[in-house]
Amino acid sequence: CLLVLSSSSASAGCKLCPQDWQLHGERCYRLSKEKGNWTQGKKDCENLESQLVVLRDKKEKEYIKNITGGGTQPVWIGLSSHKKWRWVDNTSFDTTTLGTLQEVDEGCGTLKDEALEVDICDGEHQWVCQKDPFQLSP
Repeated sequence: CLLVLSSSSASAGCKLCPQDWQLHGERCYRLSKEKGNWTQGKKDCENLESQLVVLRDKKEKEYIKNITGGGTQPVWIGLSSHKKWRWVDNTSFDTTTLGTLQEVDEGCGTLKDEALEVDICDGEHQWVCQKDPFQLSP
């Protein structure tokens, strides 16, 4: 599926995302069509050989806001707390890059507008999955 195609002079070849996914930088992103709780979002992403989005910087956060319709509704991201905030890839949450989040015993992260927010993990929201693109060599 050649729906999303990007080439750069830095690396020969093309980056390709599956249909219904959008290429941005070094990753493919997909906003779910349905709503569900955080665990349903996590499992849906895993079924698509991806993971809930792990935000690395403010540019990525801005991009996710844009693909979610301007950020008026919260979307699940790959952040959860069991006394400490961690991303689904098991990395720590970096407050210097993305700002602070309320410390909670149990909770899951959402992105609304440009703010990270805490919600109960059983809340109903859409979610954003991310995966690496396919690399096509010339």
